[in-house]
Amino acid sequence: MRRLFRWRVISLAAFVLLFTFYVGVSTFVVRAVAIIDRSESEGRPADYNLPAKNVEFPSRNDGLNLKGWYISAPDKEHTVIFVHGFGGDRGSAHALDIGSGLWQNGFNVLMFDLRASGSSEGEMASGGYLEQDDLLGAVDFVRNTGIPSGNIGVIGFSMGAATSILGASKEPSIQAVVSDSTYANVLDLIAEEVARATPMPAWIVPVFQPGIIVIADLLYGIKLDEIVPERAASSIDYPIFLIHGTDDTRVPFKQSIRVHGAAASGSTLWKVDGVRHARAFEEHPSKYIENIIRYFRTRFGLPFVEIVGEYVQPIKITSVDGTVTYRTIDDDDSKRVGVGVGGQPQPPVGPQKKPPPLVVSFFEVIGPRELTAS
Repeated sequence: MRRLFRWRVISLAAFVLLFTFYVGVSTFVVRAVAIIDRSESEGRPADYNLPAKNVEFPSRNDGLNLKGWYISAPDKEHTVIFVHGFGGDRGSAHALDIGSGLWQNGFNVLMFDLRASGSSEGEMASGGYLEQDDLLGAVDFVRNTGIPSGNIGVIGFSMGAATSILGASKEPSIQAVVSDSTYANVLDLIAEEVARATPMPAWIVPVFQPGIIVIADLLYGIKLDEIVPERAASSIDYPIFLIHGTDDTRVPFKQSIRVHGAAASGSTLWKVDGVRHARAFEEHPSKYIENIIRYFRTRFGLPFVEIVGEYVQPIKITSVDGTVTYRTIDDDDSKRVGVGVGGQPQPPVGPQKKPPPLVVSFFEVIGPRELTAS
């Protein structure tokens, strides 16, 4: 009898230790992934001659103060909101290059820092769950400037793409969505993201996934099982535009295939062959600009006119090995500008003249609602 009691005590103690260890590891993982180092991009709207104003507004539900740039003019009646990715800020992912293209072709642009990013308040990212409230706060700001409901579009990158789809599914004022490199379900990516942010190997993460889900909800109010853009896309009743590179190893291309399959009839997936995560603009800048402008003008019932673009800054591209190259947005997507002293661009050889307006051809449709880069 005494021996049985001893074994029960030992078993209970072992269970408590294992449970404590499990909860501790799960808590560590959630914090390691959700608490990110802030970054601030070097570029500024003035570098592109954009008439930006520094603005701030509250996130819709918890009221966190968010900061950004609003680039607007009285004669522009439609606004596109940019939503950056995990670890980025308002100027990341070539937002100013892309925003400049939208501005020059008839759209107001709002770029802002999500919670826990850039200059905005907040201490924790949530994979899109809380960030969708930040997007909805941005919509409230735009509406308060006088932009009518239905004249608002969003473009998001990676986590920002997922956030854009989640937010648009809840906000009828948003009537156009461009999604660059979204995931279909955040739970599909937990193992890889945990391995990226912690010493824990990806193969063991599934053991702790139930604990991660519970801890994220109990301690931080993040419901990971509700971050499902694939499901959210099915409740958006208009066509959305998805972009994804086939060589994306962080968010596999098949994730956007799933979202595309759930989206409304007429939605388009631009399959960008040989391109890594959220790099479609770097590889095909002219085509990228025309694609999104064509989509936004179509969604807002605007006539499609000649696309113009005159960009004062070259696109800076830093490779994995640290090599810096530059490319202008109105080139043929293959010309490279040489790297100079201190990483500054050198002018191409030969006489130069002012580039013509950006006029590029659209893509060939190769399958049901699917585009490919040529």
